[in-house]
Amino acid sequence: MNKSAYLAAMEITPWQLRDTKVRPYQVVWDADEMTPAAEPLLETVLGLIGISKDDCEFNTEPHKGKTIVWDLRRNRVRPRVAWLVSDPLADLLSRSEAKRALWAQICQWREQQLTA
Repeated sequence: MNKSAYLAAMEITPWQLRDTKVRPYQVVWDADEMTPAAEPLLETVLGLIGISKDDCEFNTEPHKGKTIVWDLRRNRVRPRVAWLVSDPLADLLSRSEAKRALWAQICQWREQQLTA
């Protein structure tokens, strides 16, 4: 009997190699906001802190074991563990004050990395 046919008859799922890249970082955003993954600003900000967009998962809820690099949620949750915490993407694109606050955080983060 064919091994795969036997496993299928027994309703046993065969092992499959995982072909997706492990993404150690996470960007958290509000579910009612537009998806940030397609926005060029996102790639620019992540590049400034030395992270590729391909190394990030984009979720509406934080997942254990993932480093949250940017929290774009309107309602901030404690404890704040994200490297960057900003207003939602729509506000960043429309308000200069929100961009200035984010830029200050990026500068502070980069300074900390240089002194560490």
